[in-house]
Amino acid sequence: MMAGSIRKAVLLLDPLKSAVKTELIREDGTREVRHIPGDALLSGLEAHTQMAPVRSGLLPPGVVSLTAYPDGWDVTLQNVTDRCTVWYHKTVYPDFPLPRLLLRCRMKGGMLNGFQMAVCDAGSLSPETKLYRFPFPNVNGFSLCVGTNQFTGYDTLWKLRGLMHRVLSLPFGDDYYKPDCTRLGLSARELFEHLKDKDPAYYYSDVLIPNGKTLTDFIGGGV
Repeated sequence: MMAGSIRKAVLLLDPLKSAVKTELIREDGTREVRHIPGDALLSGLEAHTQMAPVRSGLLPPGVVSLTAYPDGWDVTLQNVTDRCTVWYHKTVYPDFPLPRLLLRCRMKGGMLNGFQMAVCDAGSLSPETKLYRFPFPNVNGFSLCVGTNQFTGYDTLWKLRGLMHRVLSLPFGDDYYKPDCTRLGLSARELFEHLKDKDPAYYYSDVLIPNGKTLTDFIGGGV
């Protein structure tokens, strides 16, 4: 090692001062002291900090938004089909029409949690895309109740491709349901019976009530 090379660098932080005292101790015993403004020090550290690229891998259809964290992902999906088999208690409704649904969750260590669901406007998505009151049970605000079901084994984003279908296959109960969540004012069972043979566009013409929120409110400020 060269005699003049740095052996130790010391930063001394004083909360009462805006400058940071830096001390470089070299191999030959000499010391160099400087006082650097705190914002200049942070800018220098950021400029010389390299982060490894975050790779999502192959993304499943319907991905609307991704946010990467050191320990996982925040994912938002939309349904890629406007019909699906759903259950209300023990009654099955095959090929049931759906509005445009958004499903958000946190993916960490192969497990999914923090489920949220919303209904949004048809057409191209934008930060201002309008949201509606959720017309079905099991959702409170945006929070989706999945009961005691465990969502494990999701160690890659590609495995999320069947998640929307799996979530919609969970039976709807009566949790959080209110007849005034739609323009129809029906009970939950009456609603499912009424909608089962309708076209998906019927939601937007006769059912849904805007909730005053937008896609940005659901996904977050990163939209």
